[in-house]
Amino acid sequence: MKNPILVPELRDLLKRKRFTILRSFLAEQHEKEIAEYLSLLNPEEIWKILNLVDAYRRSEIFTYMDMDVQVSLVSGPLKKNITELLMQMSHDDRADLFQHLEKDVADKLLLLLPLDERYDIINLTSYSEGTAGAIMTTDFATLVEDDAVEKSIKKIRREAPSRETIYYIYVTDQHEKLIGFVSLRNLILARPKQKISSIMKSEVIYAYVDDDQEKAAQLIEEYDLIALPIVDYNNRLCGIITHDDAIDIIREEQTEDMERLMAISGRVEEKTYLDVPAFVHFKKRVFWVVTLGILSLLTGLIIQGFQDTLESLIILTFYMPMLTATGGNTGSQAATVVLRALALNELNPTDILKVIWKELSISILLALCLGAITYFRVLLMSGNTTIPPILTLQSIATVIGIALTIQVVWSTLFGAVIPIIATRLKLDPAVVSSPALTTFVDMGGIAIYFTTAKIVLGI
Repeated sequence: MKNPILVPELRDLLKRKRFTILRSFLAEQHEKEIAEYLSLLNPEEIWKILNLVDAYRRSEIFTYMDMDVQVSLVSGPLKKNITELLMQMSHDDRADLFQHLEKDVADKLLLLLPLDERYDIINLTSYSEGTAGAIMTTDFATLVEDDAVEKSIKKIRREAPSRETIYYIYVTDQHEKLIGFVSLRNLILARPKQKISSIMKSEVIYAYVDDDQEKAAQLIEEYDLIALPIVDYNNRLCGIITHDDAIDIIREEQTEDMERLMAISGRVEEKTYLDVPAFVHFKKRVFWVVTLGILSLLTGLIIQGFQDTLESLIILTFYMPMLTATGGNTGSQAATVVLRALALNELNPTDILKVIWKELSISILLALCLGAITYFRVLLMSGNTTIPPILTLQSIATVIGIALTIQVVWSTLFGAVIPIIATRLKLDPAVVSSPALTTFVDMGGIAIYFTTAKIVLGI
């Protein structure tokens, strides 16, 4: 947690040049905690403190800072050690930073870097947002299949300090095509004269640069990988996605799905809830709130169309909230279960008939249970309500129970089917499901309720 109490202390230590104490503070804290404290200072103060640590630790602290702080630090007057900082950063974090910079600032910083590093940044920032290529890193180690284990270990020792992970070492041919991988464990335990080809595994799980980042994260989760190789369509190794990146992707995708279910549009914010301006929250929520508000007028028109039925049997009004709430609950349950199955690739759009049959069975059981409860509730709690002489409380309870039963079946099937239809139409099922479900279940439920009463009771 950020501690503003430390800010005056840090500033005072800087002013009095108590660098020994500051170095002790930097040595004792985790990089993430240091980044949170320093983020409360101004850029000049941050640079002075960062210069008290070595280049590698400086880059680690810098990476943990919020993106807007990183941008402000590199967008100001050029510092003598900024090139060293950029060189020490992991390739994916560095590319992410450059994507957030103004073009003139990015161009200025690119000129400070060696040609191969410039090419790496330009290459990584060229992939579309949300793809595996956009979040991969080029910090990986490779071996050649004809090399001996002894020679390969010497190579890994030379390259290890500049690689993000070496738990998997990928084997490529002379054209940089991915042909296998070797785990660090197997490499160490192998005999020195063995060829890499004799200990490598050729069945490699990989993703393409244009694949959705969520697919890449799912592969890492499904196969318990530490890293996932990313290749182009010629099977050339382009980069890797590590397990920590997969965690970030999964968290981002879950946040996005949750916001879509709550009818919140726009991209997922990198900042925390309190750091995002109120107007940004407003823009993300206003479209669906206004749209659903307008569509809700249709529910009022349906009720108005049954005005005569309501006037002759006011008891029906008492159970309208229960009907709409029950429909919304059962529909949301079905939509959530199907959405999760779609997200985990347990279902595809061709399974729609299987889903309908399964949810129909579930909805009938739920409907019978809820319908019976409603029937007895009306009998037990509405005995003092005024009803027309030609009707009985039992007949009214029967109608309300039947209407609720139909509503449960309708809303459950609708909630289950709409995500599948959205997927078939190549729409985001989470975006479509929540708004459509709420509106159409309410409208359908009211229409079912009064139509059932009108037909069965003849009013």
